[in-house]
Amino acid sequence: MEAKMFKIKPKIITGGSESGFNSFFSFHFLFFQRKLFKVHNFHLRKLDIFSGRLKVLMNLIQKRFQKMSIPKMTTCLLFVFVLMFNYAYAGNVKAFHWVDDEDAPPTIYRGADGKPTGIFYEIMKEAFHRLNIPLKVELYPWVRAQKIVSEGKADGMVTVLTEARKPFFIGSVPVLIAYEHIFVNKNNPHLKKIMSIRSLKEARPFKIVETIGSGWTKENLKGFNITWVPNMDSAFNMLIKCRVDIYIANGFIGAAFIKKKIKEGTSLSEGYKCILTNPYPLKKIVYRLLIRKNSSFVNIINAFNKTISQMRKDGTIQRILEGMHPSQNGDTYSQK
Repeated sequence: MEAKMFKIKPKIITGGSESGFNSFFSFHFLFFQRKLFKVHNFHLRKLDIFSGRLKVLMNLIQKRFQKMSIPKMTTCLLFVFVLMFNYAYAGNVKAFHWVDDEDAPPTIYRGADGKPTGIFYEIMKEAFHRLNIPLKVELYPWVRAQKIVSEGKADGMVTVLTEARKPFFIGSVPVLIAYEHIFVNKNNPHLKKIMSIRSLKEARPFKIVETIGSGWTKENLKGFNITWVPNMDSAFNMLIKCRVDIYIANGFIGAAFIKKKIKEGTSLSEGYKCILTNPYPLKKIVYRLLIRKNSSFVNIINAFNKTISQMRKDGTIQRILEGMHPSQNGDTYSQK
C-alpha cells in the first residue's frame, strides 16, 4: 500500500536569517520527501527516525548556517540528503543466505552456544566481510540443508561439486581440500585386510556404513554393500557395535569427531577409543562454495574466488586451520 503523501504548507521567507533558514529547510525537506520517497510505511518509519536525528543535528549547527548564502546552504542540504539515502539503503542490503550441516566438526557445526562455528564458518565470515556483503548463516541436518538450498530457499552451501550438482550450481575455487579414509573397529575379524586397503575397489567385499545425503558416496560407491544412517554419530555407533565393517569418511572430520566423542565421556566413549584409521587416503575431496545458478548472487563468484586466493596468500586460511585443528597431520589443505 502506497504511503500517504505529505501535505506541503509553504511558508513566507521573511527578512530574519533564522526564520529564512527554517522556512527554506522546511519547504525543501518536505518537497524532497514528496518527490523522491514514495515508499511503503515500513520505509517511511526508517526515514522518520533518521529525520528526527537529522533535526537534532540541524538545531546544533543552525547558528553557523544563519549567515550562510542560499547556494551554500543548498549544497549542504544535498549532502545531508545523500547521507540519508545511503542510510536508508544500507538497512535493506540483501544478505547472502548460506545453509549448511549442523554436525560436521571441525569444518561446520553448531557450537555449545547454538551458534555456527568451524573452519568453513570462519573462512566464509572473513571472505564475505572482505566482499562487504552481509552473510546469513543457518545450520540444519545435512539432508534438510541440501533440500533448502536446492529448493531455492537459500543461495548456497559449502560442499563437493558432484556431477549431479553441476547442472544447478556453480562452484568456487577450493575452500578446503581433504581426503577420504577408512575407519574400522580394531576388534573387527577382518582388521588386517581392511587396514591394508589402498583403493575403493578393495573395499567392495566389506559392509560399509554411510550417512544419508552423501553425494560423493552415491557417485563413487555404486554397487557396494551400503547401510545408510542419518548422521556421523549413527555411522560410528554401527562401527563400534561391529554391525558393519568400515566407514569411509573425511579423515579430517572423522578424526575430530572421534576426539570430541572420547572427550565427552559418555557410555560410548570407550567404543570410540577402539576406532582406527586406515592410513592410506582413498580419494581427494575438494570443498567449494556452491551457489545456485538462479541465485541473485551468482555473479559474485569471481570476486569470491579472488578473495579466497588473497586469504591463502596472506596466511588467513592457514591461521584458521591451525586455530581450529592444530594437529592436521598433513591430511587437510586449504589448497593443492
